[in-house]
Amino acid sequence: MGNKHFYAIIILLVFILPSSSAHAGLSVLEGEHTVVYDIVNPRGVAFIPNYSNDSFEQKVISQDEFSKRVRVTAKMHPLKTRTPYPIAPGSIPAAVTPYLMPEKDRQSNDPSLMRLAREITQGSRHAGEAGNAILSWIADALTFDTSITVPSDALSALRYKRAYCVGYSNLAVALLRAAGIPARVAHGYLPPGYEWGFSKEYWGVKVNDGGFHAYLEIFYPETGWVFSDAEHSHHFVDPFHIILRLDGMDMPGAYAGGYLEVDKATFYTIFQEEDKTVMVDELPQPKAKRLGRRLYDRQHSALVTGRVSDAAGAAVAKGTAVMWKDGRGTPTPFADGRYAAALANPGKYRVELKGPGFAKSSQEIQVEQGQVYRLNFTLRPGGVIRGKVVDAAGRPVQDGDVFYRDGNTSYGVSINADGTYRIEGLAPGQYSVKVLIGDKSVSRTGKVDAGKEIVLDFVLK
Repeated sequence: MGNKHFYAIIILLVFILPSSSAHAGLSVLEGEHTVVYDIVNPRGVAFIPNYSNDSFEQKVISQDEFSKRVRVTAKMHPLKTRTPYPIAPGSIPAAVTPYLMPEKDRQSNDPSLMRLAREITQGSRHAGEAGNAILSWIADALTFDTSITVPSDALSALRYKRAYCVGYSNLAVALLRAAGIPARVAHGYLPPGYEWGFSKEYWGVKVNDGGFHAYLEIFYPETGWVFSDAEHSHHFVDPFHIILRLDGMDMPGAYAGGYLEVDKATFYTIFQEEDKTVMVDELPQPKAKRLGRRLYDRQHSALVTGRVSDAAGAAVAKGTAVMWKDGRGTPTPFADGRYAAALANPGKYRVELKGPGFAKSSQEIQVEQGQVYRLNFTLRPGGVIRGKVVDAAGRPVQDGDVFYRDGNTSYGVSINADGTYRIEGLAPGQYSVKVLIGDKSVSRTGKVDAGKEIVLDFVLK
């Protein structure tokens, strides 16, 4: 590999690699995310209930003998509970008190579990903080293990520090009950699409399970019931969790026949999706990567947020906010004209906003930990440079990159399999464009106008 090509790859990696702040433990989200599924099985689709709590809503909006359309919404508004901890017994409704009792696989009265619950929750001022502390301890203490030789009860999960979703949930519920916080196991389904062997990342957190899945529901007196997934998220679950039943509760719904199968017989299609979530904070605990909701008003990381509008003042539908620091850019998607970026490391940043069809816009800002900064952006129509790269015989070049400079920064785009390339979102002006493959390079210049395309083709000899 030639030195020029090596340095070109380094330039690309500077943008692609996230900053060290991306490794913080708890990413705090706000907003809502809705997914509408079409679920089909030729032998009928099993009972799916209608259900809602503080952080979640699921509704079967249409169905027939062989299919269901289900709308699932994850709600990530701040958790409003301020119930003092420990929770006073009189503040828990009688109908909820059974979820404080020990069970066969959730041995909440075991002395070791009770002692551990006291240690984990020590210093918690509110019930929500105590619940978050228990979920954080589990995130750091347990290792995910699907081995059938690993028992799934709470004491075994604690003893071996290894578990799959059932063990995670049983231990979480047992510790919460030992801490005086009502909790129960939720039994649901993670729809993986057309094939099994499920693996999905949601805001950088990987879900290691597929098909049938166990998670949990926690009760706070001022809030009611709230879902959590001990493998994934604190005080909410994403809309890729379909609830099927809850321990000790009759679920309302219709048509109890049919199947949900862990094979290719059940087909899932996302009919509609609307994601309005943004990350608004990053907390250092747990050390493992998890997602969560706000528990209180205090901001831990710096937060840079604002509106993104076009020249007419309308919200830009979608795009990317890139936070540049020390030559490294961390991209975060935005939607509906609002962006937000939580920054764990104080210092000087260049905030760059871009969207399809718009030129990039940037502002510089000095941020301090725990402060909130509001920067609004107006994006102008952007220009496009496109073209084709061929060799001396006229054959498309299929492996390489096209580079251009914007201000003091170099950017690159890959050459497609048919030899074409496309650079979007350019502010009006003169640009120098270079094709760089091994030790061979060729450059051209062109003038870009707002909202227009120019063509720069290359012959690499």
